[in-house]
Order: sequence, then structure tokens, then C-alpha cells
Amino acid sequence: MKYQPNLLIVDDDRINLKLLEGIIRKIDVNLIKALSGAEALEKTHGIDLALAIIDVRMPLMNGYELALKMNEERPENKVPVIFLTANIFDKLEVFKGYGSGAVDYIFKPVSGQILLSKIKIFLDLFNQRQFIIQKVAQLNKTTDELSRVNLSLTKSEAKYRSYIDNAPDAVFILDENGRYVDVNEATCRISGYSEKELLTMSFSDLAIKKSDEDVLTYFEKLVKTGSSKADMMIEHKDGTLRWLSREAVKLSETRFLNFSKEITDRKEIEEALRLKTIKMEMQNLILIQALVKAKDSSKKYAELYDFAPSGYFTLSTRMVILELNHSGAHMLGKERSQLKEKHFDLYISKDTLPLFYDFFRDVFESKVKEVCEVMVETENGRPKVVFIEGMVIGNGMQCLINVVDITERKVAEQALKVSEEKYKTIVSVSPDGILLIDQKGIIIEVSEIGLKLFGANTKDDMVGKCFLRSIPADQRDTIKGIIKETMTYGLAQNTAIKIRNINRSMFAAETSSTLIKDLNGMPISFMIIIRDISQRKKIETKQLHADRMVNLGEMASNIAHEINQPLNIISMVMDKIMFDANKADVVDIETLKNKSNKIFENIIRIKNIIDHVRAFSRNHDDYVITEFDINKSIENAVSMIVEEFKHLGIKLNLQLEKQITEIPGNTYKFEQVIINLLINAKDAVIDKNNHQETDFVMNVGIRSYQEGQFLIVEVTDNGIGIKKDDIDNIILPFYTTKEEGKGTGVGLSICYQIIKEMNGKIDITSNYTYGTTIKIVLNIQKQK
Repeated sequence: MKYQPNLLIVDDDRINLKLLEGIIRKIDVNLIKALSGAEALEKTHGIDLALAIIDVRMPLMNGYELALKMNEERPENKVPVIFLTANIFDKLEVFKGYGSGAVDYIFKPVSGQILLSKIKIFLDLFNQRQFIIQKVAQLNKTTDELSRVNLSLTKSEAKYRSYIDNAPDAVFILDENGRYVDVNEATCRISGYSEKELLTMSFSDLAIKKSDEDVLTYFEKLVKTGSSKADMMIEHKDGTLRWLSREAVKLSETRFLNFSKEITDRKEIEEALRLKTIKMEMQNLILIQALVKAKDSSKKYAELYDFAPSGYFTLSTRMVILELNHSGAHMLGKERSQLKEKHFDLYISKDTLPLFYDFFRDVFESKVKEVCEVMVETENGRPKVVFIEGMVIGNGMQCLINVVDITERKVAEQALKVSEEKYKTIVSVSPDGILLIDQKGIIIEVSEIGLKLFGANTKDDMVGKCFLRSIPADQRDTIKGIIKETMTYGLAQNTAIKIRNINRSMFAAETSSTLIKDLNGMPISFMIIIRDISQRKKIETKQLHADRMVNLGEMASNIAHEINQPLNIISMVMDKIMFDANKADVVDIETLKNKSNKIFENIIRIKNIIDHVRAFSRNHDDYVITEFDINKSIENAVSMIVEEFKHLGIKLNLQLEKQITEIPGNTYKFEQVIINLLINAKDAVIDKNNHQETDFVMNVGIRSYQEGQFLIVEVTDNGIGIKKDDIDNIILPFYTTKEEGKGTGVGLSICYQIIKEMNGKIDITSNYTYGTTIKIVLNIQKQK
């Protein structure tokens, strides 16, 4: 038996439903009719529908709601829907319909020929789908057995793979060139790189320079003997150094299995012990003086004492210098013989002398090592800041002190303090919010203006918190881009972003980021400057809409002409129909049908013009960013201005390259850019024409083309041009080169902002009195 596909028609008007039935009965389908959404749901419950034709405007349940409910019952086999409507609406409502399952729209009054052709297309698609479903069912039966066989193998492989992935230590496989072939999760954690990144790297890429030779020896031994073991250092992705204990075995001629265990903590403990040993050895130097006097002391230790980098003095209980080394005498600017038997406190600055007396008393009273910081006066009159350590030696009647010159360090600390005060002053008076953020995204410091921007009462509300908590989810990619650019170039400037403050409200901001490094050049933090541009955005939006209205006013005559043409055609066709009807008693149906189609075509043309003007004139803040054809956008802009160019005698040359890649953006805003540039070009050629004594042909050209990853649109004219002094300023708001009353100076500024939002740029070149070229460059790769 031949299968009849089910087709649903829904309209709350019985006459419209009857008309639709009359058109569709020419097709072999099982027709289901309904006067409401509820009736349609009841009649189609459990039925497979090939197509549904639904009226948008219905009481109780509109067409969109009906389509959604029907498709909720069929999540795996959604019904294609053609919506019927008599209203004019913009793209936002079209998107709403497509979200409900729409595949097409038909506007009332319905053209029977158009409706039948569209129904046939979707029925053909339905039949093809049914055929594919049958074939897939047959294929599924064939593959079931293979699936059962592969299942046990897959489970076994998954079992052992889970063991490796959950191992606490790194497990990875290298090829014969030392490149990563397979890695587990621990390998990624220890190195800081993702699996995808590691599979593009070699084993030696992670090694720091001083361990390159160790890595080479390790791998050569592995290739030759089939096994290798070594401790080595790698550089983590975040720049830190990590110690690993590595062991490897040979699986085949081209594959080597490696195991790595992080031993950074163990190495740090070993290093700490080594440093502690060195420190203890250094502290033992204070006993060198006693060893020198001892009979069994050696010349070696005497030299170490005498030429130690710090000064050593042996003092009596009355502060008399009994013994000193060469460095101590040099520190005071005198010979050793001049200092012996002198009172040490004579060389202490009067300002710090009380500190030294307290220090000296504490040394003999407590019998333990004491420290203090004082100033000593030298032979050349320049005071030095010194750090003194002291302890009782011998029979308790002498004191050995170690004196270290820290003058340079103190000068550096003072300079740093001045620098910090200067930095704090700059931060406090800055009109923008300033945040200091570490590499993990934690806020370290925030300025007073920053607290106000985020609605915080004190620094405790922000310091220690993660900065990313203030960034909405849809803005995270922008922040990642800012961080990446800052890490690469050290600076990222003027990026627009939305930020959420402590009260959960949003504000528009413009951010700049600077990378801060330590003395070794390693990145340690970011300084982020945040400027609230909410008010500026509101002003730009209002000015954008006002500029669009000005353009529409200038193009009013063009729009009237565009509408007048199809009206004239409709009038002529109607006159012809009436003339033919009066001439003959019988009117030819085919002729009448052709004439009617001509009328419908021009009615649709008028409707499209009005829809486009409505869409262009409205505020597009809620516009859903979609991919669009820039050539189509250029053609729409030209259609609204071409009549004015013809009237003024301006030749407009269009050169649009075919098959250009579509880009995401707001097509209406891009049209406004083109219209602004064309109006500027028009004014430039008219200005030159007014100053020309001879005949002058006014030319304006617009060209689109693609060069690699860039889409380029050029608007050229042979007008008056722009002076060199004006070129750098014409994109600034309210800057104009036109006569008073002929320009506001915001057109190019608006164009610049729109193109910047599309991740593009505008280049302007001009030769005064000869013409101007404005080039829009859009990066396709960056768009994606």
C-alpha cells in the first residue's frame, strides 16, 4: 500500500482554512485540519507529521506556542513548520519563529503556486528521511553483533586506561625522537601543559638549560640499553622549576614507556639542609679569632679570619679594641695599628650611640648573641650604616662582634620607599580604578576609585578575592585574550568589557593591563586599570541613533522614489487588466495569473523596502549578533542613496567580489558605516565641483575583496581631499572639516567605534585636492 504523508493545517479563520484546503488537495497527502492549537494537538497526538502549516496569530495559543508543544512531544523527530502571517515584523520576530521550529514563512494573501511548491519540497525531504531511517535500521542490525564483540575489548582497554589516568605519578610514552605520543593526567598536572599541548612537544622542551645535557644522556642511554633512570629539573608552564625522578623502559624500537615522580619538596629540603650547613660554617667564623691565638691554629684559618668580607672586632668589657681583622680596619678607614687599644664607641655616631650601649650591655648580661643596627663614622667623614652581631667569648671577659656594612642596602630601601610612596600617590589620585592581581587572579591591592567602582566599602571586601568572580561568563574569553596579550607584549590597552560589582549589577568598562616582573624578569603580577564608560556608552548609543535618523532624513527622497517605482508598475498592471476585461467577455486565466503574480512581486518589493527602513531606523542594542554577507549590506546601503547620487550627477562604481566569507556582526550598523562614508564622499566631490572652473566628473567608488584572512572594503572619491593636519583628528568625536551647519563631526567617530566592535580597523589616506580612500579591514580569523 502506498504511504500517504500526514500534513497539518491550522488557522482560526474557517474561510482561510477552506482556502488552504482547496490549494493543498491537489497533492496526495493525508490532510489534518484544525481551528485552534488545542484541537491540533489533540488530532496529531502520536501521529508522525511530514509538515505543519500554522497561522501565527491565534487566540489562547499562538502559532509559536503550538509549534513548541508539538515538537516537545517529538524530541527525536521534530516537525518542520511553515508559519502564515499577515503582519510585517523584523528579524527578531523571525528568529523567534525559527527557535520554535520554523523552516519558512508565507505572508498573506497566500500565493497558491508558492505554497504548493514549498509543500512539495518538504514532502520530498520527508520521503528521503523515511528512506534513510529504513536503511539505518538495516545497518543497525548488521552492526549490533560487531558492537557486542568490540564491547568487551573496549571495557578491557578502558579498565587499564583508567589505572594509568588515575596514577598519582606521570606516565607517558615517547617515540624514537623523544616526542610525546601518549600522556596521563598526572603528566599534565606536573608539567602544567594540557594533553593537546604536550602531544606537540618533545621530551627536551621542558628541560631547563642547565639540565639539557642530563636529558640527552638519559634518552641516549634509554635508546641504547632499553632502560634509564635519573633525577632532573624541568620548567613548569607557570615558569617555576620542578624536580622529577624519572625512570623509563623500552617497549619497542620506536616507543619508550616513562614514569616520573615529582620530588621538588624533597630537593628543597635537601637544599635547605645544605644552606643550613653553610650558615653554621659561617657562624663558626666568629670563633676564628680565638683559634688564631691558640697554639695549634693554622695559617689557613688566620687568612680566612683576616680577609673575611665583614669586620671582626674583639672588645674588652670597657669597649677597648683588643683585636680586629683587615676588613674591620678598612671599614673604619684606618690602619689596624691605629685602632688597637682604642675605644670602639668613639667611632659610633652620636645619634645611634645609645642603641650601641644597650646592645653591648645585653651581650654581657644575657651571654647569648645579640644584634643591632647603628651608624659608624669613618675617616673620610662619610657615615656608614652597619649591622652588628655580638657574643661573649673566652672566659666571659671579652666580646667578639661581627660588623656588616649595609649602607648600600639602606640607600636602596630608601629609594624603594620613595618609589612606593610615589606609586601610592599616583594610584590614589588616578581617576580610574587600579587593581593589582597575582598570576592566579587574586586581587592583591585596589585603589580608592577601584573600591567605588566595585561598590566595596573597604579593601577587605576585595583583597584576597578572585578577580574573575567579577567577570560574567560570556566575557571570560575577552579576559583570556587580555591576559594572553599582556603576557606576550607586556601591555594590553583599551579593551571594552562588562564587569559585575559586589551588588551584582553590571557596568561597561574599558580596561588596560600591564605585566609586572621581578628583578629576574619573571612575571609576578598584573596591574589592571579600569575605567567606567557606562555614561559614554549611553551617549554613543543616542548619538548613533540620532545620526541614523539624520541619514534617513537625507535619504527620504530616495526612499520615496524606490517605493514609487513598484506603485507605478502595480498601477499599470491594473490598468491593463481592466482594459483587457472591457475588450473581451472572457478573461484568459493564465494571463490573469501572470498579471496577479506581477502585482504580488511589487507588493513584496514595497514591503521589503518599508521593512528595511524600519529595521535600519530602530535602536539595535538588543540585536542578536549573526553572520552576514557584507556585499548584501553594502547593496542595501547603496539602494537608499543611489537616487540622490544620480540626481546630483555623481557616478557610483560598485565592484563587489563574489563568494566573500560571511562575518559575525550587526548588519544594520555596518550599513550605517557605508552610508556615512558614501555621504562624506558625496560632500567631498560636490565641494571640489563647486571650486572647479572646468567640467569635472564626480566619481565615487566602493569595492569589496578578500585577501587571505582579511575582508577589505574600500570607499574612494576624487573629491577635495583631506589636509595632512586633519587626517589624525577626523575620527575624533565632534571634529569636522565641513562648513558650519553641514556636519556634526560624529559620523567617522561612530564608524570607527562600530568597526572596532567587529575587531576591525579603518585606514584613511588622502591627497588634498585629488581625493580620499577609506579602507575598512576586518580580520576573519579573529572573528572566528
